[in-house]
Amino acid sequence: MAQKESPQSFVKRHAKTPEQIAEEIVRMETAKKDMTQDSAALEANLREFNDIIDPILNPNSGKPMCWVRRPSQKEWEEMIPAELMKYRDAGKIPEEIAKKYADQQFQMMAKLIAKPTHDAIWWKANSNILFQEMFQVHLMDMYRKLGLDIENF
Repeated sequence: MAQKESPQSFVKRHAKTPEQIAEEIVRMETAKKDMTQDSAALEANLREFNDIIDPILNPNSGKPMCWVRRPSQKEWEEMIPAELMKYRDAGKIPEEIAKKYADQQFQMMAKLIAKPTHDAIWWKANSNILFQEMFQVHLMDMYRKLGLDIENF
C-alpha cells in the first residue's frame, strides 16, 4: 500500500514562484488567442468531431468489416423504442414485444454503419450472430467510454 504524502511535501513539490505563475498565465492566454471563437468554425469543428467513424474489426484478421458512425443523442433516443427502455434485462422482454422489435438491430445497422451502406434487409441477410454481437458490443463500448449507461437496444 502506498504511503500518503503529507500536505507540506505536496505543496513543496508543486510550489511555484510568483514569476512562474505569471508565465503560466501568459502562456494560457496566448494559447487561447490562437483558438478560434468564430461560431461557424466551432460548429464545423463540432460536426467534424461528430462525423468520426469507428471500425468493427474481424477478430481473426484484424481487418475492418465495416465503419460505424456515432449517433447523436436525438438519433439514439429515436432508435430505441420507449417500450423497450423499461426492460433492463433482454431475457425479461415479453415474447410479443420481442417479436415486434426483432429487426430493430438491423434497422440500427442500416442507420449507423457508414461503410458499406445497406438497408436493414441486407444486414439481416448478411450478418451472422457473431457480427450482430460485435455490433452491439461496439455500440455499448462507445457509450461506456462516454460514461453513458445503456442497455438492451
